[in-house]
Amino acid sequence: MNGELSRTQQTRQRLAVLIDADNISAAFVADIALVIDAMEFLYKNPCEGICIVSSDSDFSALASKIREGGKSAYGIGGSNTPASFRNACTEFIKLPQNRKAASTKSKKAASRCPRCGGKLDVAWTKSNFQCLTCVACGGMSAKIDALKKSVSAECMREMLDAAKKHEQLGYVCPACGESMSLLKVESGKKHLEIDLCGNCRTIWYDKGEFEMLAPQDGLLNATVSAGKAYRREIVLAVAADMRSGRRKASDTGSLKAMLKSIYHVPAPDIASVVSALQCQRVIRIDKKGGKVSVLTA
Repeated sequence: MNGELSRTQQTRQRLAVLIDADNISAAFVADIALVIDAMEFLYKNPCEGICIVSSDSDFSALASKIREGGKSAYGIGGSNTPASFRNACTEFIKLPQNRKAASTKSKKAASRCPRCGGKLDVAWTKSNFQCLTCVACGGMSAKIDALKKSVSAECMREMLDAAKKHEQLGYVCPACGESMSLLKVESGKKHLEIDLCGNCRTIWYDKGEFEMLAPQDGLLNATVSAGKAYRREIVLAVAADMRSGRRKASDTGSLKAMLKSIYHVPAPDIASVVSALQCQRVIRIDKKGGKVSVLTA
């Protein structure tokens, strides 16, 4: 850590360092205290940047807020830090981790949902493959073999090859604790992003993604490439805004205009975001008139 930070020695007095005290039993209290300190530094202190030492994705929004406030947000954490926090920072520094600590954290990660931290229960897919499901957010994980009857062998090979390249960090694997790769899978009008672990071949599906990737009407032959982590954050933000009534869209035209003007989604990515909103049952689009209806969580 000292070696990584040596380049900022001259500006140390202008950098506020906030450490997530995850070894404290009342971790929630510690998180609130950290956010309060960050807001004080953001609005009352002349420092040029704020450094958050944590591997918790809950601080993604805080890092974004710091950057919106005109200061640099630096993140320091382990190799299992979720992509949402990494990408929210101006710069993220990954700390080395000893094997014993990594093994302990991997076992802990394997028992929790990588998206919301909820408990995972054992279940079975319709094709009789074992999977883990999260009651809280509706996500699930299963080995890639669960797609054998619905996804072409060539597509599965592309997915595994892309996962091994590890171009875009995804969630932490609920099976082995390693960082998964975020992949974009496209076939016709279907656009979705899944997380695949190149280490143990486990796929994490957010709510509705497995049904979309494993259709009942034939074999899916899709193109695979590295995903874009920011899309996931946008989908979560849009879902929260539309379900709370803060943002409204009456039809597909107004929805696309809102994504472009308010959420700054690039034109080539708008279709993927709309597809993800439908896939995760945030909205329903009428096929005839294009009317948009918001669905409850």
